[in-house]
Amino acid sequence: MPLADRTQLPPGPSRAAALEAPESMPSEPTLRFMIGDRAGESVPLTGSSFTVGRRPGNSLQINDPSVSGRHAEFTIDDLGVSVRDLSSTNGTRVDGAPVVDERLAPTALLRFGSVELRFDDGSGPAGAALAGNMGEAGGELGRIAGDKLAASAKGSKLLPVAVMLMGALAAAVWYMLPSDEQGDGRRSKASEVIQVAGNLLAGSYSFEADTAGWAPPGETPAVFIRSAGARHSGRWGLRAELEDGSGIHQSELQSVGEGRLVLRSSLRVSDAGEVRMGLQLNSRAYNSEVAGTAPAPMTIWGDWCGALDWLDVEVVAQVPPAYDRARVIVEARANGSGTADVDDVSLVRDGRGQPLLPMDTFALIGGGQPVSHVTLVNVQQVLLSGLMVESDTPRSLSVEKDPKGCRVSISDGAPGTVVLRVASALAAGGLRTLGESGSSRHPAAFEETGVTSVLIGSGLEMVALGFPGALALEGKPSGGGGWRLALNLPAEGSLVLQVAFREELAAALELASRARRAVRAEHFGEAILLWQELLDAHPFDVEVTAEGQAAIAGLVHGARIELGLLERDVERARFFRLIEGYREALDAADRLSARYSGTDSATQARQLVASIGEELNLLMGELEQHEIQRLEAIRAALLARDSQQLAQAVSYMLQMKRGGNR
Repeated sequence: MPLADRTQLPPGPSRAAALEAPESMPSEPTLRFMIGDRAGESVPLTGSSFTVGRRPGNSLQINDPSVSGRHAEFTIDDLGVSVRDLSSTNGTRVDGAPVVDERLAPTALLRFGSVELRFDDGSGPAGAALAGNMGEAGGELGRIAGDKLAASAKGSKLLPVAVMLMGALAAAVWYMLPSDEQGDGRRSKASEVIQVAGNLLAGSYSFEADTAGWAPPGETPAVFIRSAGARHSGRWGLRAELEDGSGIHQSELQSVGEGRLVLRSSLRVSDAGEVRMGLQLNSRAYNSEVAGTAPAPMTIWGDWCGALDWLDVEVVAQVPPAYDRARVIVEARANGSGTADVDDVSLVRDGRGQPLLPMDTFALIGGGQPVSHVTLVNVQQVLLSGLMVESDTPRSLSVEKDPKGCRVSISDGAPGTVVLRVASALAAGGLRTLGESGSSRHPAAFEETGVTSVLIGSGLEMVALGFPGALALEGKPSGGGGWRLALNLPAEGSLVLQVAFREELAAALELASRARRAVRAEHFGEAILLWQELLDAHPFDVEVTAEGQAAIAGLVHGARIELGLLERDVERARFFRLIEGYREALDAADRLSARYSGTDSATQARQLVASIGEELNLLMGELEQHEIQRLEAIRAALLARDSQQLAQAVSYMLQMKRGGNR
């Protein structure tokens, strides 16, 4: 059978079947699977080059997420067998040590990711290698006994029987020993795996069978692998070996309903390692590429664990409406070398729970214990989610009722960056900031200073965020049509989530009524100012706000038309040097300034009044000078004709004009 066909067969014989195999002398080197579903299966190393990896086309395909697509390559020559790591994600180890290119000892133990295989160079009985394997599992007893047996019974017909007996003895010792020596020198007590009633992760919570259901997110490389050295109970746990880095592993999504979820796990680390657990809540209907009503995922994190001995941790979350799936996330990191171990992960429903703070049709739902995340819902719809302090470790939040909603503050009173997500259903009504520069609507990402509050949504679905003073606010659209907001809350500061707007709506309606009366009285400037006050401070009613915007636009447009007509009349008076034309334009500009008092239009009208006055005075001065010159010419002509009496009359007129009298 060709090798390519042989390696694609289902898992091979069990360890027991391998022990029952007749004595044989392998003529070629082999690899034997030591753990997993293929435990006991042997694969011959043929040819001069032999590759191992997860992808099809390798000489030996190993379908395990901890194994890279092309993980390692064996080279077979007259001197023996060498293994070379092909820049794999999780590395290649020989007898526990990481290698790049290594000549193999006759019975070397290899590990590709979390998969262990025993190499046999074919120079001795197959059973001797197996006895050595089982002896290694049972400690030094099996190893020493196996070596002595192989040396003393060489050539004996009883060798296979003795090997089987010694293997059985080693296995028994392995199972009876209370602990096993770990790679980091610590001892881990072996204990029975206790099933947790209602555990949503029942198939993979203690990692005894395999790591099915657990994987790194997306295309990121696997950092966590199944390891016997990471067990808290049973025989297996999950371990991350880190060198100045971090990694995330997550379970499959599980269906959940509204209520309380409790995540429990056992954690420990070594050296510079740290590890934490998170509970991610998702909506099946959420699509980051399409705007919809489903809320974005949010994760409630537990504290970072740096305990060198096993520590039981717990993360609690209340599942808000519209969230119907959950998964467990484990994150490890190390500033240097270190390991992080995880075992016995359970996720259970713990009753329906209660809202953190009910508010009529609204409710505030908490996550974490103590509360570090809050979600605002209205009936069965999420409005704001994942409101938390952005921090390396969870910071608890304090919540209290407010006459208009609720007040959220950081429990320790220290300053912090508060982040939250605005659900697409609420964001569809628009997002407007109010503050020192008035009211601004934001259809795209923004950064703004001097913000005192944010109004999100419209109509019955409307929420305002009130700040303790003028703050800097950053907003950016997030997946699914929502928004992500971030603000720096000062020490002892609090954030008011306002959901009741009765007083604000009443104030808006009163302003609108006064503005309409001002328009009827042709007090257009007063009307513009009233509508602008409504938009800046009380934009809480969609219809009234739209009316105000339209009214301001119409009034300002009317003022521009009037100013344009005035400028045309002034140009006509200037061209024909019409004093009366200037005077009429001056009166019209005065009236326009009065009607639009307090607005930019009034300012422009006053500027026009000043300009008309200057031109009128200049024209009158020029005309007066021209009249004097004309009278002087007449007087000269009269004197030339010896018309003394008439000349005296003209002189009197000149004297009056030069004296300022007309």
